[in-house]
Amino acid sequence: MIIRKTRINKLETQFHIKEGTNIIIGITNIDRFENLNKIGFTDKLELGEQVLPSIGSGLGKYSTVTKHNSEGSYIKRPDLGKETKYYERLLTWKQWCGRGETKEVTEICTIPYERICREPIAPPSIELRIVEKEGQKIIIADKKFIYKNDDELLKHAINLFLELFKECEIFKEDLSELTNLKNLKRLNWELLPKGPMPWGKLKEHLEPVLKQLKKTKRVADETRINYINSHNPTNRFIGTAGFTGYIGFEFKEFTILESLIYGNAIYVFDKNWLEFSKLTKKEILDRNLHIKRIIHKEGWEKEVEELFKQE
Repeated sequence: MIIRKTRINKLETQFHIKEGTNIIIGITNIDRFENLNKIGFTDKLELGEQVLPSIGSGLGKYSTVTKHNSEGSYIKRPDLGKETKYYERLLTWKQWCGRGETKEVTEICTIPYERICREPIAPPSIELRIVEKEGQKIIIADKKFIYKNDDELLKHAINLFLELFKECEIFKEDLSELTNLKNLKRLNWELLPKGPMPWGKLKEHLEPVLKQLKKTKRVADETRINYINSHNPTNRFIGTAGFTGYIGFEFKEFTILESLIYGNAIYVFDKNWLEFSKLTKKEILDRNLHIKRIIHKEGWEKEVEELFKQE
């Protein structure tokens, strides 16, 4: 069964099947789609490639489903009052220096602001996998769904495919043999070359993301990333596809994760690179997984420095 539309709101209007039926969703004839590289797959489209779809990589003009799938969302909680948030910006102003003269001063400043409390909603983190069916490559969601048990997630997955490909095929067969994890090749992270890497070289790898940032934010982010990198991590890795904008640093006792696009904090995980690369974004963004969260505000350098004193 194939669904071709922009979005669905109710599953019942799409198909009528027995409650408890296992469902796998995907697309066939994948060579006809021109956005597979944009989603995050390689040119080879090898069996076992698995990726979290990039935000905005769909064939249509909307990116709401891919964004929710990758980053999650939130609900406002006015009943909890207000919370103080911070952001760093490069500010320039004229400073009085006496005798009728002024000088131009440029500095990275931490700016606090208040907003209504928000309760985060974790991203579904549905990933896409290339498998084989009857001798042909197809793309399926990395999860199976049970009709009437997983309806909200199933509806999200269908809408994800509709945003990406403008169609979605429903498979009722048992495709468990197609999801053999022995051939799994996750493409969400790129491990950078080992050894010393000065800021100038690391900056080259980050340029595709850095150029998307406003100048006032970019300087603050570059300063922070350069500072963490100066502590000589064992490994450096950057996010690709739906993880674009994330950069990780592996040290002896912990891993630091920064997001250059989303969020305003440094996350510290008790994970090494190999363990970390196997996590879904839902697991990474789970508030119970990280061992420390350092907000981007005045004094963050001291908190980072404390981490290395404990190694």
